[in-house]
Amino acid sequence: QLSTGVAYPGATVLAQTWSKELAREYGRQVGLECATIGVDGWYAPSVNVHRTPLGGRNYEYVSEDGLLTGEIVAAEVRGIQSQGVYCYVKHFALNDQETHRGDAGGLVTWANEQSMREIYLRPFELAVKDGGAMAMMSSYNRLGATPTAESHALLTQVLRNEWGFRGSVVTDCVL
Repeated sequence: QLSTGVAYPGATVLAQTWSKELAREYGRQVGLECATIGVDGWYAPSVNVHRTPLGGRNYEYVSEDGLLTGEIVAAEVRGIQSQGVYCYVKHFALNDQETHRGDAGGLVTWANEQSMREIYLRPFELAVKDGGAMAMMSSYNRLGATPTAESHALLTQVLRNEWGFRGSVVTDCVL
């Protein structure tokens, strides 16, 4: 009988190794497992940075540093995709909390362009440019007044036009 899967260490543990080689092998093993059980796409890795210790998914995110997160995730993505499995890198972008996301108006995240590019978007950029990511999941929040899943600036201007992303984008949810 086929097991339900392997329990891999959390993303923060992988980041603490500072090893791109280990991250790639980790990804290869995840990709191999997915391919073995017939999974073509994996809703991971999660690459938002730890903006606050109270973040609802910090256990899923790599670190509080955009560059470290990006380097580890790019290697992980290369490993997973080497097995023919798509990585839906998530949550693009600035997913900060889990509570009140579905409330009227949704969760609103505010950040200036400099902090977004230097910290919060950097891991996604590296996943695309260095990792070759072919799939992305948008986040379930607003960036300012615009839902991220509907943001032309984020999904078209930055992701596709600036970074050269040519894959598919799915939404986590729609506000």
